[in-house]
Amino acid sequence: MLDASVIMPSHNRGELLEYSLVYLLNQTIDNYEIILIDDASTDGTDKIISKIKDFTPHKSQAWCGARKSKLRYIKLKHQSGPYVARNIGIKEAKGDIIIFTDSDVLAHPRFVEDHIKIHKRHDKIILQGMVHHVKHPGWFSFRFYFPNAIFFGLFVSQNTSVHRKYMLEVGGFDENLGGFIGFKDIEVGLRLQKIGLKYLYGIRTCMAYHVDKPYGRERLTEYFQKNYERGYSAACFVAKHGKLAENIARTKRTLFFSKFYNTEAWVENESTLKTMERMIDSPLIPLFPFWRKVAKYHYRAKGIKKAMEKMGKVKWQMENGKC
Repeated sequence: MLDASVIMPSHNRGELLEYSLVYLLNQTIDNYEIILIDDASTDGTDKIISKIKDFTPHKSQAWCGARKSKLRYIKLKHQSGPYVARNIGIKEAKGDIIIFTDSDVLAHPRFVEDHIKIHKRHDKIILQGMVHHVKHPGWFSFRFYFPNAIFFGLFVSQNTSVHRKYMLEVGGFDENLGGFIGFKDIEVGLRLQKIGLKYLYGIRTCMAYHVDKPYGRERLTEYFQKNYERGYSAACFVAKHGKLAENIARTKRTLFFSKFYNTEAWVENESTLKTMERMIDSPLIPLFPFWRKVAKYHYRAKGIKKAMEKMGKVKWQMENGKC
């Protein structure tokens, strides 16, 4: 058996895979595999994979080409979301340890080794690594690395690992928890804790950079849609796990602030979107994060209300968790 399987879902991120996959192929150990689940991409991701030997930080095509055998590529016919993709990866994995990451994450050369070493010392753990957000991909030395996104007590699947047997024991990610994205990773973390797993954190180990897409009309639209789906998923999460989930998802607070700012009256106006676009590069920097935060409340509240409306029409069934 392999020591680890790195599971990476991807949808239309071919330009980032040229970096993220090479970082993962460029690791300090050999007994691991990479499972790339292509979630029905339409950007030529399959062609990029066929040329992966040409993308290497050391300009050594032969070296990276030899490592290409570690990469398993699975393409889905229909877009199903990252958590369906991750569940497929879990089933296909040959590694004892599952390392979850994303296609916009650039891993340190010791990334896989660090995850494996810590799991060999501790069995029943969720190992949560951190990331440092950057605006553009590149070949980073990690010399002055320190995470600028730190979170505790939450399963965040961009840099997390768990023994495969425990992911199978809890049944993987709950695909019925509303939308493509949302609280599915945090929710599986709760179920793993219920069977006795505890969190350990990698601050200066399991290092990785996360590439943030520059803000503009396209990213703002994606941001709004993701927060709508997160709101929908949050309501399903709370319906399934009650007060514990509400303490994490904070749906009541979201609904309160959406009402407080009267977001339904103005957030979705075209003039609001144009104003936010102008604010991105404005010297009045604090204004854009504030408006973005208010917009987040609006779209999450919209998703919460939609889920609550649906759950009002069909009785919530705890045994199947459908939302």
